[in-house]
Amino acid sequence: MGRHGEVIAYELFARDSETILADPFLASARVLVKAFSWFPVESLLGGKPAFVNFTDSLFDEKSLELFPVRQIVPEFTLAQAPGQEFLDKILALKKHGFRLALDRFSGLPWQLALLPLMDYVKIDLYESAPADWQRALMLIRRAGSITAHLATVATRVETRALAQQCFEAGFDYAQGYYFMRPETVAGKKLSSQQRVVFHLINLLAAEGPLEEIEEGFRRDPALSYQLLRYLNSAGLRRGETIDSIRRALVLLGRQPLQRWLTLLMFTTQGPARASLALQASTRARLAEIIRENSTTLDQHPAALHRSFLVGMLSLLDALMDQPMPDLLHELHLADALREALLSRTGEDGQILALVEAIERQDEDAAQKLRQRLGLPDGILGRLSLDALAWSAALP
Repeated sequence: MGRHGEVIAYELFARDSETILADPFLASARVLVKAFSWFPVESLLGGKPAFVNFTDSLFDEKSLELFPVRQIVPEFTLAQAPGQEFLDKILALKKHGFRLALDRFSGLPWQLALLPLMDYVKIDLYESAPADWQRALMLIRRAGSITAHLATVATRVETRALAQQCFEAGFDYAQGYYFMRPETVAGKKLSSQQRVVFHLINLLAAEGPLEEIEEGFRRDPALSYQLLRYLNSAGLRRGETIDSIRRALVLLGRQPLQRWLTLLMFTTQGPARASLALQASTRARLAEIIRENSTTLDQHPAALHRSFLVGMLSLLDALMDQPMPDLLHELHLADALREALLSRTGEDGQILALVEAIERQDEDAAQKLRQRLGLPDGILGRLSLDALAWSAALP
């Protein structure tokens, strides 16, 4: 991500059955085949590039040439200085038009020699002290004109304070989950529209009368306009003329309306929150389709809707910069949803725990939760891509 929170690129990882393959190239290649066979590239990535990690083990540049050069950035994690065969292969990739990335740069002489061939260089902050990555940045700057095109990326950035420190030090981009961690602001209040949205979500959760829901929209003309625009853009009118807010509410339905309002809380926060909105909507969809694909969990529409809401609301504290218990006090949710969000208990809490394990690439935890939730082996990678494609396609 950039310094303003904008999404610059994605990273595709090998998961599930791919991780047991002896050859890491085949694992990453399988991810590419799945990603580009199951989904239109534009809808999956939204026009942004995807980093895919490789080592120098049995690296096959001809296979990579099967994929679009502007969409894929081969990223290399090298344990030692590469041989001539590897160098010839990455030179062929450059000639073909690929942009390349060097991961876990620490300033070793052979890494410095590779920089003219790279477009991105990543520095792992988790495995280095600030003095070490400051030194690595200085070495890159000293390289002068040969690295003028090179973008620097700080990886495993887990706090906003560290992200800010990185940008101030001169990093171009940061990679990590820092944007998902709230910075609690004492005394911060909900905006007027946020309060209206919270009120409407509460009315829907409590099966409030249609008249009260309609009145909530009447008090906020901008919200009413957004609802009507959504109905038109999503093709939900089914040929009917919508001549009132009440008609729009009836046409959409209570559960879809609650989902739309929950999405709206994230998508109206401006470009600085765009990455958070994407992550929240991806979590929501992934939680829903995890339940859909389970052989043991309830798959009633109400249960699917509940899982979607838990996934979306799980990042509410990061969005609002307020503690989750305080926000849930404002949102009068059912006890099961509250417990899922606060303590990861119950079916939806376990689903959310699985979503989080997938995000942080905790393979052991993900597989234990997959089995507990009745999901087939090897399905998590496909579900993750499906969820990302769905959220990337949102207006």
